[in-house]
Amino acid sequence: MRKLASFVINYKLPIIAVFLFLAIVGGYYASKLVVNSDLMKILPPDDPIIQRYKEFMQNSSTGDITYVVLQTYEKNQEGIEKLKDVAKKLFDSSKDFPYIKGFVKFDYLSELGAMGLVLVDPGKVPSFNSNFSLSDDFEKLLNYEFTAIHNAGISLWQLMNIYREISNPETDNNYESYIRIPDEFPKDDPMILVMGLKLNGASADIDYVTKAIPELKKWLNETLRPFDIDYSLTGDHFGTYESYRQANRDFAITTIISLLGIALLFYAAYSSLRITMYIFLSLIVAMLITLGIAYLIFGELNIVTTFVNAITLGLGIDYGIHMITRLSDESKRNKIQRSILANTYNAITKPLLVSMVTTALVFTILALINAPAVRELGVLTSIGIAVFFLVMYLFLPAISLNSISKGGAAANIHSLDKAFYYISGTVKKFHRLSLTIVILFLLIMSYLGISNLNNFSYTPPGLMAEKSEMLSTLSLIERVFKASIANTVPFIVKPDELKDVYEKLKVNPYIGNLFSLMDLVHGDEEQYLSQFKSLVKKINSFRGSPVLESLMKKAKYYDSLIELIDKSQSIDNPEELINFVANNLPTSLRKQLIYEAPDGEQYFVINAEPKSRIYRNNMIKVLFDSLGNLKNYVGGYPQVFYYLMDTVKGVSFPISLIAMALVFVVVLIDRRNISDSVKILILMSGILMAMFGLMEVLGVDTTFITIISAPLIIGIGVDSLVHMIHSSSSRNLYEMARTLKSVSMSSATTILAFSSFAFAQGKLLRDFGLSMAAGVFVALVVAAMAVPVLPWKEKTRTGGRR
Repeated sequence: MRKLASFVINYKLPIIAVFLFLAIVGGYYASKLVVNSDLMKILPPDDPIIQRYKEFMQNSSTGDITYVVLQTYEKNQEGIEKLKDVAKKLFDSSKDFPYIKGFVKFDYLSELGAMGLVLVDPGKVPSFNSNFSLSDDFEKLLNYEFTAIHNAGISLWQLMNIYREISNPETDNNYESYIRIPDEFPKDDPMILVMGLKLNGASADIDYVTKAIPELKKWLNETLRPFDIDYSLTGDHFGTYESYRQANRDFAITTIISLLGIALLFYAAYSSLRITMYIFLSLIVAMLITLGIAYLIFGELNIVTTFVNAITLGLGIDYGIHMITRLSDESKRNKIQRSILANTYNAITKPLLVSMVTTALVFTILALINAPAVRELGVLTSIGIAVFFLVMYLFLPAISLNSISKGGAAANIHSLDKAFYYISGTVKKFHRLSLTIVILFLLIMSYLGISNLNNFSYTPPGLMAEKSEMLSTLSLIERVFKASIANTVPFIVKPDELKDVYEKLKVNPYIGNLFSLMDLVHGDEEQYLSQFKSLVKKINSFRGSPVLESLMKKAKYYDSLIELIDKSQSIDNPEELINFVANNLPTSLRKQLIYEAPDGEQYFVINAEPKSRIYRNNMIKVLFDSLGNLKNYVGGYPQVFYYLMDTVKGVSFPISLIAMALVFVVVLIDRRNISDSVKILILMSGILMAMFGLMEVLGVDTTFITIISAPLIIGIGVDSLVHMIHSSSSRNLYEMARTLKSVSMSSATTILAFSSFAFAQGKLLRDFGLSMAAGVFVALVVAAMAVPVLPWKEKTRTGGRR
């Protein structure tokens, strides 16, 4: 090690220059790095479930919609008129805004055309000699995004439109078909008006969304300036935009807090601004190089790889702490730089290498998971750990050795040397009590951990804050309209399975409303077929009336109606009637009820609304468990979401076992003693289970994101154990105290790095940070109180100064 020490001392300036150059280049590429918050990145893009979801969403009429919600506290007719004036202004000026492709027609029944007449109950076809006088209730807009059709007879609204064609030929372009107003004034919320926008780009395209949404908000602000009306946004594009912004904001905030927190802790411990700046600079250099590599390899971070900074900072600082602590300790007895560095390398190289290699290998096995986001986390963290090791092993001593060797004010942490020596001596003296306390702690926490694991939640906390504009606006719409949004589960069935699946879903205790072709062709099928034939006969009589023919031609219904009547003459059974309705639905309704696969095969869609919110209180698991074989028919996002949770849950256990086996092998190679490897395995198992128990105490559920911490904590937690085993096997109490000091400082900084996630707005990130901090804490307890009292193979040489 003296040759290595001489090399670092003789070539410290080139070493510093090389690492600084790499940091500058890495910083340049890191500045281009963004966070892609799409959870779909967790699963491979060629996964059949993902492919089916994308194909289904392309066919869906409800996809890629952004909602503008106009708001006023004038809860009277004048307030409503103001909202309508603003809506008309937006509608009329939208042609000047380049990102809007069109508006969503909430009254989709007005698009039924002649089909509206064909579907109506024959008893509800009025006499055309009478005066139309429908109540306002029939004139309410029916928003297919918020509610479902409960009565096909409401197609009577269609007849009203026909009548209005005479006096208002421009009805088809009326903005009122594109707005949605609640039936009554809200009690505690503002009166709102909802407009749905179809933008001309995909909501999954982050580059497009980050351009379109700011421009949309600018256009809305300018248009609404003359009016005393507020607005907010929600929907697909805005959800992508806000998730993207928050993920990037959380990433930046947690990184800054981690760096500053670690620097302040370091300063408090070592009472030297200069040494603190050295460690801070080393962290910056290693972090920039790691993020630059991340950009060059993957081009972006995902919601899982945003953890890489906290993980590598928490682990990387460990190498720096061991280096600085050992250099500082050696400098108290020796002022020759080469001897200080050589003795430091002799003492820490092997344990640092073993812990680094073990941790890197454990993270590397994450690449075995068939999930791009988790695989990228494993690759980036392994690279990051290696980068931090090299920076702390070569760059840090190159910039700090000169100052450390000259001495200075005694570091505050040195005042704790006696305390760590006392703790080490007490643990050794009361070894049975110490071990008993740790065992009881692990057993109690493991019991709670098993309970937490058994209650795995399929509905993790959200990435976005509950008070975010996206979620608060969504909640406002739900409260005002007294209807749930994004609470629909689509079932995709073959035509011959429609009736059977529909009937089974009707009796499911967790499903409320259903909407499918069965609801359009409602009631007793044979009776409805009889009614339908009666209706066809009645409408067919319109041909003899010149006035009605003229009216229908004016409304552009005549040709299509006659064509439908001619087609319907051959219908003889309910199945043919359903197929007739399916083949003649307008596009807007057809996309809700019929799915045409890329191979041309046609499926019917049953939209089911659960009685409780599907993405809360583990309802999605309860529902899927109740479906039995019917869950094979589930499509859309609920299917992807459930599949994602199930996949991550399923792979975490075997990956954790592989990580354990890898730790066993590495420790066996290092210690050359199978007993030591078995003991490490038992301790790591206890740490793992106790971590989930401590999460239970802290109120953190086991979810798809927190269960990922299982293999991660194996790689991180083993670090402390390896260092303490090396010092404990020397039977040198002073050596053990010095190592405990380094391990405690390292664990404190790692916990601090993960605790920075508490400042993230999304609870999902906060829960992950707490789970990792809990695991590091448990590992520290085991390393400090259990490892020193267990029998380990004695080493003839510790590598320290003799």
